[in-house]
Amino acid sequence: MEKKRVLVIGGGTAGMTSALEMAERGIEVILIEKEKEIGGRAATYCCKATDECNRCAACLVLQQRDDVLKEPSIQVYTDARITKIGKNGRGFQATIISSDATVNLEVGAVILATGFDPYDLSKRSEFAYGLEKNVVTGLELEKAIKEKGSITAAYGAGIKRIGFVQCVGSRDLSIGNGYCSRVCCMYAAKLAKVIRHELPESEIDIFYMDFQTFGKGFSAFKETLQETDKVRLVRGIPSKIYGFPYDRLTLRYAESQGGKQCEEKYDLIVLSLAITPTKESRELAEQLNVDLDSYGFMTAGPEGVFLAGVCEGPKDIPQTIGHAKAAAGAAYRYLCS
Repeated sequence: MEKKRVLVIGGGTAGMTSALEMAERGIEVILIEKEKEIGGRAATYCCKATDECNRCAACLVLQQRDDVLKEPSIQVYTDARITKIGKNGRGFQATIISSDATVNLEVGAVILATGFDPYDLSKRSEFAYGLEKNVVTGLELEKAIKEKGSITAAYGAGIKRIGFVQCVGSRDLSIGNGYCSRVCCMYAAKLAKVIRHELPESEIDIFYMDFQTFGKGFSAFKETLQETDKVRLVRGIPSKIYGFPYDRLTLRYAESQGGKQCEEKYDLIVLSLAITPTKESRELAEQLNVDLDSYGFMTAGPEGVFLAGVCEGPKDIPQTIGHAKAAAGAAYRYLCS
């Protein structure tokens, strides 16, 4: 078995980062991605720069993708999945099925970078997702702006009032998701800035439980959002969205203080979905004896298995890159020990 070879499972931000770090250290990398292209969800994110860079890091993901595809030490399998994986002495043996072939391989270490799935909105009919065309997810908004070039091109010139609904599927004990997804508040805030830059006369509201500002400089970012960009932060819990019988979307919510029932009208409503563990993560965890926390995120792997990025818990792009670099460093030390 070749000792200095690593299997990276997942071709998103974490997987690409780990693969590049390992290749730079002279390690042969096998990178597996279940989709037809590497890059992950972050590759579909729009740039959130306005008059200045807002440090969304979306551009870093695209550069990583190019670097991975050019790196001769990284062998990429797309449209592929692991059908079997397990310990083989100090290393691991795996079977990969792709659109081209079935491959059996042996590696010295495994880096799990399986990313996340957005919360399944089919469980929340009260938000009218799939029924009202202008109720969209944050991920859909990002993709639409990136593909169309502007929010007006994506949704029409009639978009004047926009509402963001935070914590859809997270911080909700009634469905068993008591954790905070950490990144949603700042991503919504940055998208709100993009909208404000394009539509200076628009009205933008963000409905939240507690506005979480993880990371350096984010508290100041929040102040600018309110004072300069005039984005209204509404501390309240939306309970229903509906269109009929009106020509605009109606959002019903309860104020956090006093519980007063209120309604607001919008042209576009954006749902910030919880980050949840992937089905793939659970399957791999079972095969590799990786521990999971109570929500299904990976916590620790056995000797030779390393965790990178959001499979370990919610993170933004810079945090994911940092975590994946650390995982690659740990895997390198293991391979060289």
